[in-house]
Amino acid sequence: MSMAYNTEYGFDMNGKNNRKISSVICEYNPFHNGHEYMLKKMRENGADYIVACMSGNFVQRGSPAIYDKYTRTRAALCGGADLVIELPVTFSCAGAERFAYGGIYLLDSLGCVDEIVFGSECGNIDFLRGAALAVENKRVSETMRSFLETGVTFACARQTAVEKIYGREISDILSEPNNILAVEYIKALNRIGSDIMPSTLKRTGAGHDSCNTHQNIASAKHIRYIIEKGGNADSYMSECASRIFSDAKNKPPVGGRMSKLEGAVLYSLRMADKGKLFELPEVSEGLENRIYSAVKGGKSLEEIIDSIKSKRYTRSRICRIIMYAFLNIAKADMPEKPGYIKILGFNGRGREILKKAKETSSLPIVMRYADIGRLGAERKKMFELESRCDDIFALSGENTDICGRNLTEKIIITD
Repeated sequence: MSMAYNTEYGFDMNGKNNRKISSVICEYNPFHNGHEYMLKKMRENGADYIVACMSGNFVQRGSPAIYDKYTRTRAALCGGADLVIELPVTFSCAGAERFAYGGIYLLDSLGCVDEIVFGSECGNIDFLRGAALAVENKRVSETMRSFLETGVTFACARQTAVEKIYGREISDILSEPNNILAVEYIKALNRIGSDIMPSTLKRTGAGHDSCNTHQNIASAKHIRYIIEKGGNADSYMSECASRIFSDAKNKPPVGGRMSKLEGAVLYSLRMADKGKLFELPEVSEGLENRIYSAVKGGKSLEEIIDSIKSKRYTRSRICRIIMYAFLNIAKADMPEKPGYIKILGFNGRGREILKKAKETSSLPIVMRYADIGRLGAERKKMFELESRCDDIFALSGENTDICGRNLTEKIIITD
C-alpha cells in the first residue's frame, strides 16, 4: 500500500525535519468518506506526513467503539494516515476539554509535529482563536456562575457569559459541536505552550451527529446506526475501509454493541454505593444521589439515563459516568496527562516519523513488551488500566477475545 522512505525524503543528515508533519485528533468511529476527504485536503495543503491520535476502544460519547482500535487503525492507514497513536481511555472517554488536552499533549510530546488540523463549522482559525481566548477570560468564568445557578449546562452557561462580555459574533462559535472542540484544541495548545500550529477545515455536508446525508457523506453517528441495524453503509466509506470493516465482522473482537454489555453494566451500577458513585469522574454537586436513585429504580440503561439527564446534566456526560462505573475508573485513576505514547500502527512514512520521534519525544514510546517494563510504576499503572479496559471491550462484540495483552502482534504495519 505504501513504500518505505529513506532519510533523504523526510529528514536531513543533521536530523532536522524538512518536511511538514501534520496531525489530527480523531475517533474514526468508524472511518468514513468525510475523514478520508479531510486527510486528502491536508495532503493538498502541504502535509508530507500525517499522524492520527485516535481514541482507543472506548469513545467520548461513553460507549465502546463500533470496531476495535486495531481495525479502525487499518482503515485510517488505508485512508491516508501514516502513523496512528492511541488516545488512552482516561482521555478518550471524557468531556471535550480533557479529550482535547490529552490528544494535544501526546502530539506535542512526539516533538516533531508541525501542525494540528481539525474540522469546524466556522472554518476560520482567527475566530476560533478569539473564542479560545474569550473562554479563558476570568470575567467569563465569574459571569458563568450566575448562569450555572439556573440549572443550565456548563456549555450553555459559558456561551451565555461569552455573549454578555464579547457579543454574539464570538459566542455563536460556541454553539456548534466541532467549533467547541476546535476551541478546546487551541486552549490546550496555549496551556502547554506548544509550537504546533493550529489549522482548520470548514466542515461541509452532513453535520456532526446528523441523520442527514450529503451525496456520499454521512455522519459517523448515522453510519453506526445503519451498521447496528444490519444495513449496508458501504456507500459512505471507501472501498478499502469498507473491506476492512467487513472482514472485521468475522474476526473477534468487533466490539461496539452496548447491548452486549447492558446486563454487566446494570450489575456494576447496582453494586455501587453512593460513596463509590461520588468517586467517579465527572460526578459532583450531589449528582451521585441522583444516579443512585435512578439506578435503584431503573430496569434498563435507557430508563436510568433518562431519569438522570436534565437541563444541567447532558446525556453524553451521564453515559460517560456510567461507563466509568462499569470500567471501574475512579477520579484517582484519571492522570493529569498521558504517560506514554502507544503505537497502534504505521506505514512507510510512519516509520520515518517514528525514527525521528525516538530522538525528539519527551514521553516513552510503547511498541513492544520490553517497552512496558521501562515505563516506571505510575506509567505501568496507566498501561494496566488500559489493558483491563481492552479486555472488557472484547465482551461488547459478537464474539469474545482477550485482546488487551497481545501488544506486539496487534500493531498494524503496512508497507
